[in-house]
Amino acid sequence: MGIKPVWQQDVVTSLEDVGITTTYIESLEYDLISVGTGSVVMNMISLENTYRSEGLILLQEKYQLKNISLVNLWEDIWKTRKAQVIGRISSILGLNNRIHARKTKIIAITQQQANDFLNDNHLQASAKANYKFGLSLDDQVIAVGCFSNLRYMKGRSPGYRSAELIRFASLTGYTVIGGFSKLLQHFIKNYKPDDVMSYADRDWSLGKAYEQSGFKLAEVTSPAEIWVKQDTLVRYFSHRLPAEFFNKESGSIMGDEYVKVFNTGNLKYILYL
Repeated sequence: MGIKPVWQQDVVTSLEDVGITTTYIESLEYDLISVGTGSVVMNMISLENTYRSEGLILLQEKYQLKNISLVNLWEDIWKTRKAQVIGRISSILGLNNRIHARKTKIIAITQQQANDFLNDNHLQASAKANYKFGLSLDDQVIAVGCFSNLRYMKGRSPGYRSAELIRFASLTGYTVIGGFSKLLQHFIKNYKPDDVMSYADRDWSLGKAYEQSGFKLAEVTSPAEIWVKQDTLVRYFSHRLPAEFFNKESGSIMGDEYVKVFNTGNLKYILYL
């Protein structure tokens, strides 16, 4: 099987430290572990690799046919979002504490409050949003949902407006039963969009939560090129690269400071109202 990189050993140790069992899966190409009862397989991807997005998608589809969720865990995500990764795996495995949304109340929150919560509890951290709401229990925010402004859609009927659900997250270690729907319906009731769209990260999700809430799969987006700065492990999509990415004198890429990775795309879902 060979000696695994230190960060992969840390994944296994950290999961087992919180009571999540792991088993290595024999593979000549990938670093795979079965997590928990076997309903989830994790593909641990080092920044230095020879993989192609097409191969990872085929691997996902192979396990999906077995009703097994495969998640792609990149080295930089583990090193920068370790607590959030463990929380997400615990959630997928159904190991979280459960709270019923009916016990919570909806509150409006600021962008800073959303940032603080999502940076602590969402794999992709926070994002700017027009509308931010939280579910509060005993004066503690235990879930957050963030939505975009409503946009008029050309080519649709006159006045047709669409909004995006940008982020949803629960407090790490907790699943708020009905929390997703409660925040979604609150937004729909108050702002009356004609549809709500959202994206599921294909590296981590099969989109089941969206389908259970009535969303329809509208598109599977192509894998995206991402650049990781090696000293900070900050990720940049190609259209958001900092100016320092390019060597102004030679016009070349600062290749020794950045490493190119990718994702497996997104699942675009739309809830028609």
